[in-house]
Amino acid sequence: MIDEEGNSIGTLFDTTPAYITPKEMIELVEWTKQSLKEKKYHPLLIIGNFIVEFLNIHPFQDGNGRVSRILTNLILLQQGYLYIPYVSHEKLVEDNKPEYYLALRKSQKTFKTGKEDINPWLDFFLTILLKQSQMAIGLLTAENIETLLSPKQLAVWEYLQTVDEATPQEIAEKADVARPTVNQVLNKLLVLYPLNLRTY
Repeated sequence: MIDEEGNSIGTLFDTTPAYITPKEMIELVEWTKQSLKEKKYHPLLIIGNFIVEFLNIHPFQDGNGRVSRILTNLILLQQGYLYIPYVSHEKLVEDNKPEYYLALRKSQKTFKTGKEDINPWLDFFLTILLKQSQMAIGLLTAENIETLLSPKQLAVWEYLQTVDEATPQEIAEKADVARPTVNQVLNKLLVLYPLNLRTY
């Protein structure tokens, strides 16, 4: 582990030896893919397990934490958690670094002991995801729509607030926005507000 000045302050946990890293990474990826496909466990538990195992294997010389957070975002998006781009997972982890390291240490020191326990890590991981989702809900309310949309996108949104139904062509004409732009805006709005829009 390294402090803010770049000095070593001790070992957080023993990582996987380099010669078996490829094998363990293949096994981890295959297990994760299969588990997500089978749906026996909740996807957040599977993703949390993937991340703590990935960090224990430590496949890269540097940047494993950053890569793990990119992978977290990717897998969450693949599993339908579409709010992920709107609040930074990376920043939430950075803002809670002491708790992050403590949770990792508590879980990873149990690895290969016969009494593995990833609950400390899952508690941290799920707490961060809950905070991220709550912040996203705050951002994605109608009151904050202006901060998320460009002027043309906002014109489409404002027109949609005045009608019960509209075709893309009608929206283009009434909002004075090109038809291809309307399609792009509708796709974005359907991600942000899937239950509030109907298109024909």
